[in-house]
Amino acid sequence: MTLQAYLKIFSQRWLVIVACAVAAGAVTWIVSPATAPTTKPGVSYTATATLIVESAGSPDASVPMGRIPLYLTTGEIPKRAAANLGYTGDPALLAAGLTVTPDFQAQALTVSATDPDGATAAAVANAFAQETVAFFEEGEKADTGNVGVTILQEATPIPDETSEQGGFVLPPGRAQRAVLAANLGLLLGLALALVLDRVDSRLRTRDEINDAVRLPIIAEIPKLTRPQRALGPITVAEDPLSPYADGYRAARTALVHTQSRRVPDEFAPSSRSDERRAGTRAKVILVTSGLESEGKTTSAANLAASFAETGQRVLVLDADLRSPDTHNLFDVPQGAGISDFVTEPADSSLEALVRPTSIPGVRIITAGTRLTHPASLASRLGHLLTEVREMADVVIVDSAPLLAASDVFDILPMVDTVVIVARSGRLTETQGNRVSELLARFQVQVGGVILVGVSASGAPGYGYGYGYGYGETKKGKKAQRAARRAPEVAAPEGGTVTDRDGDDELVPGEPDSRRSRRTSTA
Repeated sequence: MTLQAYLKIFSQRWLVIVACAVAAGAVTWIVSPATAPTTKPGVSYTATATLIVESAGSPDASVPMGRIPLYLTTGEIPKRAAANLGYTGDPALLAAGLTVTPDFQAQALTVSATDPDGATAAAVANAFAQETVAFFEEGEKADTGNVGVTILQEATPIPDETSEQGGFVLPPGRAQRAVLAANLGLLLGLALALVLDRVDSRLRTRDEINDAVRLPIIAEIPKLTRPQRALGPITVAEDPLSPYADGYRAARTALVHTQSRRVPDEFAPSSRSDERRAGTRAKVILVTSGLESEGKTTSAANLAASFAETGQRVLVLDADLRSPDTHNLFDVPQGAGISDFVTEPADSSLEALVRPTSIPGVRIITAGTRLTHPASLASRLGHLLTEVREMADVVIVDSAPLLAASDVFDILPMVDTVVIVARSGRLTETQGNRVSELLARFQVQVGGVILVGVSASGAPGYGYGYGYGYGETKKGKKAQRAARRAPEVAAPEGGTVTDRDGDDELVPGEPDSRRSRRTSTA
């Protein structure tokens, strides 16, 4: 991986990295003592006294070096040493801390004592050495003979080697330890970010989605802010100056002025007839997604509003018969619709099922009331799609997700082009590849992908930061929103209305009677 790829991963997982660093520093701050210890933990001292053992009768006589250490650790000598030191405990316990090492060749003994206090260690070793000399001076012992013991060197405390003389040493202060722990947590967070990137295969950027689906990204829709969500789901109509609305206009422009193409299928033979005829424009546009909750229905409604603002007559079909929700976005109550027409075509004409919406120039045919078997209904939409081509300039079909239901597969061959809606961080790489494979096998024309929920920092293009006017202020933005919510002035009989900016505007795609009704709502 390149350095840029690592930086990209770390920027996407920055929250995990910061959380690890903060958690490590906070825990260390809590468990560390408020004040640094005055004593050095783990430091001990060893004091060693050296004794010379020799035969008092003859210098060449042998000395029983193996038995003399027994006298130092058992019997009378430990009692005398305990009394000398003022030790009130069991003398055997005091003697157990000694280390007596005989040197047979040199006829010498070393008496060592270890204690955290150097003076105590030296006192214990010297007390045992002195009492040993006095004990053997009192007379001949039956098992050792006439032995004399002298002190060659008294005990001196020497500190033992500890970790402070090498290796890693913890800082003594609380703040220093917390900073050190935060740095270690930062390294752990970086490693965890790399692991999560390998485990989590969800697609977030346009490059990742483009590689997985093998389709161009025709528009990037930024995340809605809280005020924008309060305006309503069809932001193209409610907040037409927002970057959100501009994103759907970009998708509309791509569908109008660029040619749809088929997803390449390695098993299908290539043919020049696969491309849509140059100069023809898609009239019936199917809007779908890979999974549910990716913004498919909202995108279909905003696409319809963006086509309508260009003066075209738009008809929306709520063909997601499993979960119909498009009518709620347009404030249209559910009633007789698609399912009723395909079930009993003779009961009513298709024109009678078309309803006006809250968006000028946009009409809708709802899903209907007979939704018991949605899969079988979707397979009978051929006649309906043929008729609606003559009822509008653009037909937007909202369908079920590709990977969630099979209903959409019956509609794919009947439309002119398909638009895929993908939400950032929703699809995985495997699911994106599956969407591409299905579209390739059905050999349908695809206009591209609308990427929804892009963060402001990751949305390229001047539309996300350029704005409308160099001197636009917060006060001016509030005034614009207030003007958009203000009632419109009634139009004269000629069919024109005065828009919010004071200019005459002709409402496209409406008869004169509807225009007069729209302008009389002051």
